[in-house]
Amino acid sequence: MAALRYAGLDDTDSEDELPPGWEERTTKDGWVYYANHTEEKTQWEHPKTGKRKRVAGDLPYGWEQETDENGQVFFVDHINKRTTYLDPRLAFTVDDNPTKPTTRQRYDGSTTAMEILQGRDFTGKVVVVTGANSGIGFETAKSFALHGAHVILACRNMARANEAVSRILEEWQQGAATTVYCAAAPELEGLGGMYFNNCCRCMPSPEAQSEETARALWALSERLIQERLGSQSS
Repeated sequence: MAALRYAGLDDTDSEDELPPGWEERTTKDGWVYYANHTEEKTQWEHPKTGKRKRVAGDLPYGWEQETDENGQVFFVDHINKRTTYLDPRLAFTVDDNPTKPTTRQRYDGSTTAMEILQGRDFTGKVVVVTGANSGIGFETAKSFALHGAHVILACRNMARANEAVSRILEEWQQGAATTVYCAAAPELEGLGGMYFNNCCRCMPSPEAQSEETARALWALSERLIQERLGSQSS
């Protein structure tokens, strides 16, 4: 896969690994196509799997899509001040199979609450859960809490409510998983400017992308540091 080659991982057993002489590219509207440099031709289907793919979601924060003088799409990473012809979203492509729609519902009786909320960020949201000390209520409260929500446990028994809170807090030991994944995952090498929650790429909130808010936060940080250093010197 091109994203893996970009990260320096040519030797892989993945079925998505391209044969020698092939290159993965994207169109302006996000469709993936494959260039065969040996035979000087292109095609929509992956040369090994026969699947068609498209990139998922918008470009990461700080990235911009441009077109060169030859009409080929390239990408500008304004944060790291570099350009590349590799679409940073290629690590997150999805299969496209319009001719074979599935009738299976997205979720069923075996689906867990954590699976439904995968990739979602509820930071800033308040969730009130009744009967949250056991059963469905507890699983609901835990799932929303682990996805950033401020959860209020409405329970009749305070002791059981406190016990439920302790059990949820024990789950936070896994909180470093996303940080470790972003730091160590080979498929993310060379990519930046993206937001991850629970090891899944998510769209940051509009506030998080505000240049005005970023400048204000930077100015506030500088002021607090200067005040701290000033108090220590005096």
